[in-house]
Amino acid sequence: MIPEHCSFVSEGTKCLLPPEFIIEVEDETDDNSKFMIGVSCSDHRVFLENKFYLLQKKNAIPSGKISLTNIRIIHTDCVKGTREDEEEIQIKRLDT
Repeated sequence: MIPEHCSFVSEGTKCLLPPEFIIEVEDETDDNSKFMIGVSCSDHRVFLENKFYLLQKKNAIPSGKISLTNIRIIHTDCVKGTREDEEEIQIKRLDT
């Protein structure tokens, strides 16, 4: 699961836009592992990327390449096990 909102915060006010990018750092010291360090909307992408570069210079986050990856939305039909779900499954089985 990823956060529902952008990681940008200014003067205590959080950005409520949905994220479009996952911001990761490729840790060079740990067999090129990647760590998610934030998510960003398109409005705050450059700001957050620069902020994470500054945090690397201060050794607050691991050194390594910072990469941004587009988030792909995947929709699924979630089966929760409710009575309604059971009825739908039974109907689909009878149709085949």
